[in-house]
Amino acid sequence: MMYLAQLQFGAPGWFAISVTVIAGGFALLIYAYRSLTLKQSLSGAAFCLKLSAIAILSIALTEPLWSGTRIQPGTNLFAVLVDDSASLQIADPDTGQTRLHQVQQLLMGEDQNQSASHPQWLIDLEQNFSVRKYSVDSHAHAKSDLQHLTFSGKQSNLISSINELNQRYQKLPLAGIILMTDGISAEEISQLQQSVPVYPVPIGSEIPSTDLAITNTSVSDSPFEDAPIRILADVTATHCQQSQVETQLLDQSGKVVESVTRKIVDPDQQLQIRFQVRPDQPGIAFYQIKTRLLSNANPELTLSNNHRTLKLDRGRIAHRVLYVSGRPNWEFKFLRRAIEDDEYIQLVGLIRIAKKEAKFDFRSREGEEGNALYRGFDQQNEAELERYDQPVFVRINTQSPDELGDGFPKTEAELFQYETIIIDDLEAAFFTHDQLELITRFVSERGGGLVMLGGQESFQQGGYDKTDLKQLLPIYFSQRIDANIESDYQFGLTRDGWLQPWMRHHKNESDEHKRLADMPAFKTVNHVDSTKPGAILTAELKGSQQTRRPAIASQRYGLGRVSAVMIGDLWRWRLKEDSTDPQLNKAWRQLLRWMTTDALEPVNLQMEQSSAGSAGTRIKVHVRDKEFQKRSDYQVELEITTPEKETLKLTADPVADQPGEYQSVYLPDSPGGYSITARVTTPDSKTSTTTGGWVHAPEAVEFRSVNPDLALLKQLATVSKGEVIPASQLSQFVRSLDQRSLPVTEESISPLWHHPWVLLLVLGCLFGEWSLRRWKGLP
Repeated sequence: MMYLAQLQFGAPGWFAISVTVIAGGFALLIYAYRSLTLKQSLSGAAFCLKLSAIAILSIALTEPLWSGTRIQPGTNLFAVLVDDSASLQIADPDTGQTRLHQVQQLLMGEDQNQSASHPQWLIDLEQNFSVRKYSVDSHAHAKSDLQHLTFSGKQSNLISSINELNQRYQKLPLAGIILMTDGISAEEISQLQQSVPVYPVPIGSEIPSTDLAITNTSVSDSPFEDAPIRILADVTATHCQQSQVETQLLDQSGKVVESVTRKIVDPDQQLQIRFQVRPDQPGIAFYQIKTRLLSNANPELTLSNNHRTLKLDRGRIAHRVLYVSGRPNWEFKFLRRAIEDDEYIQLVGLIRIAKKEAKFDFRSREGEEGNALYRGFDQQNEAELERYDQPVFVRINTQSPDELGDGFPKTEAELFQYETIIIDDLEAAFFTHDQLELITRFVSERGGGLVMLGGQESFQQGGYDKTDLKQLLPIYFSQRIDANIESDYQFGLTRDGWLQPWMRHHKNESDEHKRLADMPAFKTVNHVDSTKPGAILTAELKGSQQTRRPAIASQRYGLGRVSAVMIGDLWRWRLKEDSTDPQLNKAWRQLLRWMTTDALEPVNLQMEQSSAGSAGTRIKVHVRDKEFQKRSDYQVELEITTPEKETLKLTADPVADQPGEYQSVYLPDSPGGYSITARVTTPDSKTSTTTGGWVHAPEAVEFRSVNPDLALLKQLATVSKGEVIPASQLSQFVRSLDQRSLPVTEESISPLWHHPWVLLLVLGCLFGEWSLRRWKGLP
């Protein structure tokens, strides 16, 4: 058997005879046409037509066979995916029909009275392929019938659904995927994995129509004063020109907190709406943003994108701060006054009023072992009062009689209950080596804050340059003694200080400059060389000789934060300012709020929502004990409250390779705000709770745009090596599938003479030659 491209010869032995016949015919035709009185052009045409007929008939002696490939019916698979999401309920402005109606027309047969009738394109597809039918919303659902879809899916995850099918049929001959959709998806094309050819069939019209949509929202909260929770909403107005748009912020009870009205000028205009709110209660709160057209002749395509739910978190009530001082001073007096009405800060004081006294010192009474300063306070337990060789402390605002009873904490459980430590005018020798190491762990592992205030026994003057605590501080100690000691220093912000919200007190720059100008000169300053790399110098002091010295510096250390305030007489500021608007009080509050805002909690809730939304919400609970050691032997129970105020309970299981981490997955059903309470039970039956929440808003993605996303469909077809198929050409496309590359094909061989076009070609050549001769009256 002989091959020539796709042409085979079943009887190649007749090839020589065929050539001989063609040559003989060629000679006879030359002899016959030489005597004819035809023009040269007509004679040549007639000659070629008859020679072609002779050649075709002669080649038939070699039994030419036409070989090729064809579809093996039922062997290859083809998937048909139909978008079943709520965006298909949008009506197109040009036809007035919903997109789901267009899909139903494509899926309905010619006999519309029969529910089981299939369209012709699907019948043709099923003749050659094994068809798998799916509906698509958050993921792909296998369907036996595509004519009874509800089009109520809350979110379209087209890319992950295609990836799911490719993985499912990885070892099967899946030839391609027909995807009927408007292209609105929650995912990006970059998430598409290796795929078989995808053939999108776009549904819907690109003609823009009247629509108002909240496309994006952001919530930025701050623990500082004059910085309430700020809410930013991006509103897109399409074909709403010359209309008024009202956007409202509503609290949990549905009460309007703030309303903003804007006028639309352009046909396609972007609005940025800003709100500011201060929730009355701490904790989680769910607010709503709603927008509407006050006057417009044309109705909107959909109202599903006109509202958005937001989660606001004001945190818990109080952060505990431990203030430790070497002596009673004015600094603590004004600090305590500054935060006495602050619900976010609880200040606990440990003030030393007497240092250690030697045991052999004179005693006022013979045989008295306790310190005379405590005489008369507790006559029944005078033997347990402070000894002469121990410092004398005053404890302020403690929660229990035992808190700080032995002075500065000596264990993790005692110290780690606080979130920030303030050391004020207290020498380093006061702390034992273990306590200094405990403070280091408090900052680096517990994530607490450390503030060192200036004074005669702070920083280098207090001997901290000879301890390990110098590693925490954001400054380098002086290596030389400055002979020119100035007495008056003026406070000012550095460039970085202007960028830090906890250093600013006013909303505009002019008021801030006035505040700095009204500040008094400070006289007690701890001199340091410079700040460490990575530290932030937020304020500096300028002397009368134009010298500049660091005033306030901070840096991250481990999980915590350390700040150094080199000024030892901040109380002068309060004495010089107006009593109606004390700026020192505000400075103290903002500093302590900033120091405590990122401190770790023993129990921490974290919610992770997948970008696609089909995997649900992953709830993580990070658990530590009183010493902030990660524990995996606790019991963690979750209580979730749905938007409908229904309560359900889950159990979080420990993660094997993540000590102290517990996880659970919840699949939210209804859109809205979900609040959650995590209850942690220790082996000794002690419990602790923490609260959190999240917002499930699938409509935010599903209706982010009402127009079909044809750009995504074109990218999908290009990346998968498919093509976009218009709905009107679907039948033609299905009929052309046998001409495309398929996973499984079979070889087909048929005699060339059995093809009708061969006989027609021979007859055409003979009839053409005869017509030319008869045209000129020749025999």
